Amino acid sequence: MGRIHGSKVRITTVVMLFTLLMAISLQVEAHVPGARPPPKFELEPIVINDSGKLIEITIHDVANYHASQVNKKPQICVCMACAFRATQLGISKIWGDEIPARSDIVIISKLPTPGSRDCFWYVTGTGPGIETKTKGEFKIVLPDGTEVTDMSNKNLKKLSKNNTLDNFMFTICRKSTNECFDVVVKKDVFPADFFELRKKVKFGNATSEERSLFKTEWENVRDAFFTKPDWELFEGVEEPKKDVINRITLFGICGVIAVIAIAWYTKKRQ
Repeated sequence: MGRIHGSKVRITTVVMLFTLLMAISLQVEAHVPGARPPPKFELEPIVINDSGKLIEITIHDVANYHASQVNKKPQICVCMACAFRATQLGISKIWGDEIPARSDIVIISKLPTPGSRDCFWYVTGTGPGIETKTKGEFKIVLPDGTEVTDMSNKNLKKLSKNNTLDNFMFTICRKSTNECFDVVVKKDVFPADFFELRKKVKFGNATSEERSLFKTEWENVRDAFFTKPDWELFEGVEEPKKDVINRITLFGICGVIAVIAIAWYTKKRQ
């Protein structure tokens, strides 16, 4: 009886370990298995006014919310990082230094993915399980003009199969003034074969070489949204011009000081 009992314990343990391994494998399925951690980065939080209460939303807040919606460990994917940066840019362009009221924010996305959805849900307060006094508006409208009414994980995964660069476009609007800004990701942010490889890896029969290549490209794109400035990521954003006048003034002052110093030194030696 002791041997039989011991065998049952071992079998139960093996089954539990197998179940755990299966759960872990499922947790990384939606992203890229084996992807290295992102580099150190600093992203300012998105600050909104929720009926008089100022709320700071970090990328990690969004990642935790996303995890609760897809039943996986918190991870920051390409789509989530892009959506977060797009929201930051759109708010800065429309509101400037003002803090937007959550109820005044309208986001229209062309990207049908759970990662971007959960970012926009969280910011607008329109997603399930979010504690909020007010709500903005959020919807997904595909490039062909079709509005997505079913935002379930299953449906978004199906719709995202044929994603291209055209899906990485977002419109951020101020409801009270009807001002809008279109956030469009630059073409060179994604490698030329990125979306073809993505389709093969996530929905087809990719080779090990293609999986390895896509993992590298995915990591690089994700890291770009963490570390690169807006003008390198999005269309219509100009690189800040260097203040030439201030530099000329500084050089002028330095030159005057140098002339005075030389004159004083020469006079002293005489």
